[in-house]
Amino acid sequence: MWRYACDAAIHWGDEWPALLRSLLPPGPGLLIHYPGLPAADAAALPAGTPAYDRVEANPTLEQVQRAVDAALPLRPRWIVAVGGGSVLDTAKIVRLALACRCPSVEALLRAVPGPGRERPLLVAAPTTHGTGAELTAWSTVWDVGGGRKLSLSHPANVPDIAAYCPPLTAGLPLPASLSSTLDALAHALEALWNRGANPVSDEMAMAAVRGIAADLERLDEPVPLEVRAGLLRASMFAGLAFAATRTAAAHSISYPLTLRLGVPHGIACAMTLPALWRINAPHMAAKAGRLRRSLDGEDPAAMLERLRRFAATRVPFTLSAYGARPRDAGDLARASFTKGRMDNNLVELDEDAVRGILAEIMG
Repeated sequence: MWRYACDAAIHWGDEWPALLRSLLPPGPGLLIHYPGLPAADAAALPAGTPAYDRVEANPTLEQVQRAVDAALPLRPRWIVAVGGGSVLDTAKIVRLALACRCPSVEALLRAVPGPGRERPLLVAAPTTHGTGAELTAWSTVWDVGGGRKLSLSHPANVPDIAAYCPPLTAGLPLPASLSSTLDALAHALEALWNRGANPVSDEMAMAAVRGIAADLERLDEPVPLEVRAGLLRASMFAGLAFAATRTAAAHSISYPLTLRLGVPHGIACAMTLPALWRINAPHMAAKAGRLRRSLDGEDPAAMLERLRRFAATRVPFTLSAYGARPRDAGDLARASFTKGRMDNNLVELDEDAVRGILAEIMG
């Protein structure tokens, strides 16, 4: 028995002002965006729309609370979030806080009260091709002091509309483009080797892997807009896949790599994919064969090695490059087990297995 549902309406357009005008209801709103959003993109909103742009990468509890505090007095009827995963996750929590009339992010993380019948419409427009946050029911908050990744998960946390516009990704720097695309690749592969996989998530995941395998190596300045569009489409398919399954071991292992070593999220997730493919593929032979056929006969392991080599010529791609030493593997392995992520992996991993994976990517 299985079930698939997507609660976000998907809209795609090649012109941001026209796309946005077709989505917004009347009444006051709020724009939440990344610092440096081009003026033309901000100007697509109704004149006088208040904006909040103090969102930082990997937002902390305190940073998200400031966003909630800024939004509460405005009582917007709609929110437009334009940015990467950090912006979209922040906007989702802001909308949930408004809907629940709960001003405390800490309280929301503990338990979500029943959302009111009327909550602001949330339009989530990604400016990266990897996050998937525009389609999921959870938001990530980082507790740097406590060394923890916190997740706020609730059905009412799903954006009402996922708005895809390839030109919004045009200014994304190459390192961020690469990292976000590798994050989408991890989303797709982890949906395949996931205990919660179903036939629909499998199809979405394979479409995502196929698109990323075809276009990732075309990420070079200047990046053609059709490459951006292809990768954005692939990230959408990956989002649709892992929205149903959640992530698994690659993301679980990545959290201490980001918190303790500062490894960019997408890179931290992608480093372990070749090893995790070798571990999981024998336990999903039919699925692995179908993925190979969808890649025009290329062995998925060879595809992952090809993309690893490409990424390693452009960004640091070993743990030692971020300051890790072999003796750190034990502590990192012990911190790699996030409930609701690691236990989704098709093959059960123990600390020794994770330590071996970390040793392989130590460099």
